[in-house]
Amino acid sequence: MTICVTAAVVLCISSASAQKAGKDIPVLAPVITAEQAAEAVTQALPKMTVGKYWVWTGKRGDTKAKVALTLDGNIISGIELNPATGEILAKGQDVFANPVSIDKGKFINMVRQSLPNLQVIAARLDKDGEWKVELALNKTVVAEVDVNSRDGTLLTDWGASREATLY
Repeated sequence: MTICVTAAVVLCISSASAQKAGKDIPVLAPVITAEQAAEAVTQALPKMTVGKYWVWTGKRGDTKAKVALTLDGNIISGIELNPATGEILAKGQDVFANPVSIDKGKFINMVRQSLPNLQVIAARLDKDGEWKVELALNKTVVAEVDVNSRDGTLLTDWGASREATLY
Protein backbone atom coordinates (compact mmCIF):
# COMPACT_ATOMS: atom_id res chain seq x y z
CA MET A 1 0.00 0.00 0.00
CA THR A 2 2.80 2.39 0.90
CA ILE A 3 4.50 1.70 -2.43
CA CYS A 4 1.32 2.55 -4.36
CA VAL A 5 0.86 5.83 -2.47
CA THR A 6 4.52 6.75 -2.99
CA ALA A 7 4.26 5.96 -6.70
CA ALA A 8 1.11 8.09 -7.01
CA VAL A 9 2.79 11.05 -5.26
CA VAL A 10 5.87 10.77 -7.49
CA LEU A 11 3.65 10.58 -10.59
CA CYS A 12 1.71 13.71 -9.55
CA ILE A 13 4.89 15.65 -8.81
CA SER A 14 6.56 14.65 -12.10
CA SER A 15 3.47 15.45 -14.19
CA ALA A 16 3.09 18.82 -12.45
CA SER A 17 6.71 19.68 -13.22
CA ALA A 18 6.20 18.66 -16.84
CA GLN A 19 3.53 21.28 -17.48
CA LYS A 20 4.45 24.30 -19.55
CA ALA A 21 1.96 27.00 -20.51
CA GLY A 22 -0.90 24.70 -19.55
CA LYS A 23 0.25 21.83 -21.81
CA ASP A 24 1.54 18.49 -20.70
CA ILE A 25 5.03 17.82 -22.00
CA PRO A 26 6.23 14.25 -21.76
CA VAL A 27 9.41 13.91 -19.78
CA LEU A 28 11.37 11.00 -21.19
CA ALA A 29 14.95 10.54 -20.18
CA PRO A 30 17.15 9.19 -22.97
CA VAL A 31 17.85 5.49 -22.74
CA ILE A 32 21.07 5.69 -24.74
CA THR A 33 23.94 8.03 -23.95
CA ALA A 34 25.44 10.70 -26.19
CA GLU A 35 28.42 8.40 -26.67
CA GLN A 36 26.17 5.58 -27.89
CA ALA A 37 24.34 7.94 -30.26
CA ALA A 38 27.65 9.15 -31.68
CA GLU A 39 28.81 5.54 -32.08
CA ALA A 40 25.60 4.67 -33.98
CA VAL A 41 26.33 7.44 -36.47
CA THR A 42 30.01 6.48 -36.69
CA GLN A 43 28.99 2.90 -37.55
CA ALA A 44 26.56 4.21 -40.21
CA LEU A 45 29.04 6.60 -41.90
CA PRO A 46 30.52 3.97 -44.28
CA LYS A 47 26.99 3.01 -45.38
CA MET A 48 25.86 6.59 -46.09
CA THR A 49 25.45 7.60 -49.70
CA VAL A 50 24.87 10.80 -51.59
CA GLY A 51 21.25 11.26 -52.56
CA LYS A 52 19.26 13.88 -54.40
CA TYR A 53 20.58 17.34 -55.21
CA TRP A 54 18.24 20.34 -55.26
CA VAL A 55 18.35 24.08 -55.76
CA TRP A 56 15.84 26.63 -54.49
CA THR A 57 15.41 30.36 -54.09
CA GLY A 58 15.87 31.76 -50.58
CA LYS A 59 13.84 34.49 -48.88
CA ARG A 60 16.10 37.26 -50.24
CA GLY A 61 16.00 36.00 -53.81
CA ASP A 62 19.32 34.22 -53.45
CA THR A 63 19.99 30.73 -54.80
CA LYS A 64 20.63 27.86 -52.39
CA ALA A 65 21.86 24.34 -53.10
CA LYS A 66 21.77 21.17 -51.01
CA VAL A 67 22.74 17.52 -51.41
CA ALA A 68 21.07 14.79 -49.35
CA LEU A 69 22.89 12.19 -47.28
CA THR A 70 20.96 8.93 -47.37
CA LEU A 71 20.99 5.69 -45.45
CA ASP A 72 18.95 2.72 -46.65
CA GLY A 73 17.05 4.98 -49.05
CA ASN A 74 16.03 7.52 -46.37
CA ILE A 75 17.34 11.08 -46.26
CA ILE A 76 19.00 11.45 -42.87
CA SER A 77 20.67 14.83 -43.42
CA GLY A 78 21.60 17.42 -45.99
CA ILE A 79 24.79 19.29 -46.82
CA GLU A 80 24.48 22.84 -48.14
CA LEU A 81 26.77 24.08 -50.90
CA ASN A 82 27.70 27.47 -52.23
CA PRO A 83 25.82 27.51 -55.55
CA ALA A 84 28.38 29.81 -57.16
CA THR A 85 31.50 27.79 -56.27
CA GLY A 86 30.31 24.35 -55.17
CA GLU A 87 32.13 24.72 -51.85
CA ILE A 88 30.61 22.82 -48.92
CA LEU A 89 29.24 25.33 -46.40
CA ALA A 90 29.40 25.20 -42.62
CA LYS A 91 26.06 24.40 -41.02
CA GLY A 92 24.21 27.68 -40.62
CA GLN A 93 26.49 29.57 -43.01
CA ASP A 94 24.58 31.78 -45.40
CA VAL A 95 25.94 33.05 -48.69
CA PHE A 96 24.23 35.34 -51.13
CA ALA A 97 24.57 33.90 -54.60
CA ASN A 98 22.35 34.07 -57.63
CA PRO A 99 24.02 32.15 -60.41
CA VAL A 100 24.45 28.41 -60.18
CA SER A 101 27.76 27.94 -61.97
CA ILE A 102 28.45 24.29 -61.20
CA ASP A 103 26.37 21.52 -62.71
CA LYS A 104 24.49 18.86 -60.78
CA GLY A 105 27.12 16.17 -61.34
CA LYS A 106 29.91 18.30 -59.89
CA PHE A 107 27.85 19.16 -56.80
CA ILE A 108 27.10 15.50 -56.15
CA ASN A 109 30.72 14.44 -56.79
CA MET A 110 32.01 17.10 -54.39
CA VAL A 111 29.85 15.70 -51.57
CA ARG A 112 30.58 12.08 -52.59
CA GLN A 113 34.35 12.76 -52.37
CA SER A 114 33.94 14.35 -48.93
CA LEU A 115 31.92 11.45 -47.44
CA PRO A 116 34.98 9.41 -46.35
CA ASN A 117 36.34 12.52 -44.58
CA LEU A 118 33.23 13.19 -42.48
CA GLN A 119 33.78 12.75 -38.76
CA VAL A 120 31.42 12.54 -35.82
CA ILE A 121 32.42 15.27 -33.40
CA ALA A 122 29.63 15.80 -30.86
CA ALA A 123 26.15 14.84 -29.78
CA ARG A 124 23.60 17.02 -28.01
CA LEU A 125 20.08 16.45 -26.79
CA ASP A 126 17.47 18.51 -28.64
CA LYS A 127 14.20 19.89 -27.27
CA ASP A 128 12.27 16.81 -28.47
CA GLY A 129 14.52 14.45 -26.55
CA GLU A 130 16.41 13.12 -29.57
CA TRP A 131 20.18 13.18 -30.01
CA LYS A 132 21.59 15.51 -32.68
CA VAL A 133 24.96 14.14 -33.75
CA GLU A 134 27.15 16.64 -35.59
CA LEU A 135 29.22 15.70 -38.63
CA ALA A 136 32.31 17.71 -39.43
CA LEU A 137 34.53 18.13 -42.45
CA ASN A 138 37.96 19.62 -41.71
CA LYS A 139 36.85 20.53 -38.15
CA THR A 140 33.79 22.42 -39.48
CA VAL A 141 30.26 21.20 -38.72
CA VAL A 142 28.54 20.66 -42.07
CA ALA A 143 25.56 18.46 -41.11
CA GLU A 144 23.82 16.75 -38.24
CA VAL A 145 22.02 13.43 -37.91
CA ASP A 146 19.10 12.78 -35.56
CA VAL A 147 19.32 9.63 -33.44
CA ASN A 148 16.41 8.14 -31.50
CA SER A 149 17.28 8.51 -27.82
CA ARG A 150 15.34 5.37 -26.91
CA ASP A 151 16.80 2.77 -29.28
CA GLY A 152 19.70 4.41 -31.15
CA THR A 153 18.20 4.26 -34.65
CA LEU A 154 19.06 7.00 -37.12
CA LEU A 155 16.01 9.08 -37.97
CA THR A 156 14.82 10.48 -41.27
CA ASP A 157 15.41 14.22 -41.68
CA TRP A 158 11.84 15.19 -42.54
CA GLY A 159 12.80 18.81 -43.31
CA ALA A 160 15.38 17.79 -45.92
CA SER A 161 13.03 15.11 -47.28
CA ARG A 162 10.32 17.72 -47.73
CA GLU A 163 12.73 20.11 -49.46
CA ALA A 164 13.97 17.34 -51.75
CA THR A 165 10.39 16.56 -52.74
CA LEU A 166 9.44 20.21 -53.33
CA TYR A 167 12.50 21.21 -55.30
